[in-house]
Amino acid sequence: MSDREIELKLLCEPAELDRVKRAPALQRLKRGRASGKHLQSVYFDTDKLALGQNGMALRLRKSGGDFIQTLKTETGASGSATGALARDTGEHEALLPRGASAPDLNRLPAGMRKRIQKLANGAALSPRLESDIRRTIHNLTTPEGDRIELALDLGALKANGCDEKVSEIELELKQGSPASLYRLALDLNEVADLRIGTKSKSERGFALIRPEKPHAVKAELLRLPNDIPLADAYATVLRHCLVHIMANESAALQASLPEALHQMRVALRRARSAFEIFEPVIGGERAKHLAAEAKWLANELGPARDFDVFLSDILAPVTPATAGLRKLRARAETLRAEHWENARAAIASRRYTRFLLEYGLFLAERGWTMKSRAPRLARDFAHDALDKRLKKAAKLGRRIETLDHEERHELRKRLKKLRYALHFFSSLYPEGEVKPWLRNLSEMQDVFGGLNDVATAHVILDDMSDGRALKAAAESVIAWHEKRAAKEWKGAIRLWKRFAGSVPFWYSAA
Repeated sequence: MSDREIELKLLCEPAELDRVKRAPALQRLKRGRASGKHLQSVYFDTDKLALGQNGMALRLRKSGGDFIQTLKTETGASGSATGALARDTGEHEALLPRGASAPDLNRLPAGMRKRIQKLANGAALSPRLESDIRRTIHNLTTPEGDRIELALDLGALKANGCDEKVSEIELELKQGSPASLYRLALDLNEVADLRIGTKSKSERGFALIRPEKPHAVKAELLRLPNDIPLADAYATVLRHCLVHIMANESAALQASLPEALHQMRVALRRARSAFEIFEPVIGGERAKHLAAEAKWLANELGPARDFDVFLSDILAPVTPATAGLRKLRARAETLRAEHWENARAAIASRRYTRFLLEYGLFLAERGWTMKSRAPRLARDFAHDALDKRLKKAAKLGRRIETLDHEERHELRKRLKKLRYALHFFSSLYPEGEVKPWLRNLSEMQDVFGGLNDVATAHVILDDMSDGRALKAAAESVIAWHEKRAAKEWKGAIRLWKRFAGSVPFWYSAA
């Protein structure tokens, strides 16, 4: 049997599963009697995990005296239609005879069989992972007629002599709209502390065999078809930002990687910029609410990021390391630890999960409004959107030699918004014309970013330097960086003049 499986996975502590069982939302939905299953599965792969590395999971699951063979594959179709957080996978099932203890590739479609054989490249498929799960199933029907299977899973994954506990909720769409999964998940999130699960059981289990080192993830290149409708471009851009946020969550929350936290903040700024850029032609109150929530989260993560930069880019280069500087660093490290604790608490909060689910729901049901003056194609909108951001930056840039610190900071923000807009729409224009223009803008932004770090250091040092020794150390740090900043500002002026003198590429493409 071949089918698609659309599911939304939620992670929680075991105690939260009991709260979910008693959730008022479940009482309001039509449901039959709950059923229980003991699921014992074995996942097969090569020694090098060739299948898992390519988005495939081949398992045998015990069902009475028989085994059900299942191959799950990534469909590549989990776009805005599923809200980005719900997984959309291909599923191929076959009932194997009693006594079967290994997969039968002949039970798979020919294309899938050939792909597995090619990936294995002659290597044997052997048992690599075991899962032992106690599952409670509720079959639910919404007032709109959507059918959802809610599975509460408790158990463990075992591989390579290690094990990992499983405590999660799977909401699988049996019939209807993926938006119904998000609505139910939002209701459940009101009564239990939940987090979005982004990895399948096989992915989590294979990580026991080949642990992945936590790492930060930059935004992937965004490509829009030249003839993409405006509404589809809006959905694609917003989904791109949501995926960027989620890609860095684990490395920030579990490993406290400074760059992962930075990338989460970049993703949040990109999302806020996207809502703002498209707002004249598409959006609505729900879009404004999501933008406000993105701002809340960015503000919660901001202090930790500021102290990361302060320690690495402001204090570290200053020499010699006097006693006062060492005390200043120790104080800064203590404050950074406190701000990181607050940042992790925000990421682990119920409000954060609600933000992600609301964002996913917004995409899944396309919950925006198109304004009457909205053009049909994204390309017809991009010219005006880019022009608007360039003109805002140029309005300040014309006075660049006389800008005060606050105005410089404002110019930096306007240039950043222009750069985000360029990343959203650049694929609609010839690459050869975009690259030089984007490179000039990036160089200028780097200089402005360094100057902003110095401005932020002023604020941090003013709050920290309450003793004589710390005050003297703070003054030496500021003096060291102000000398550098003065030279860099002259460079920023030159870069701006070069940038302002170039013809925007979207004019030549008009």
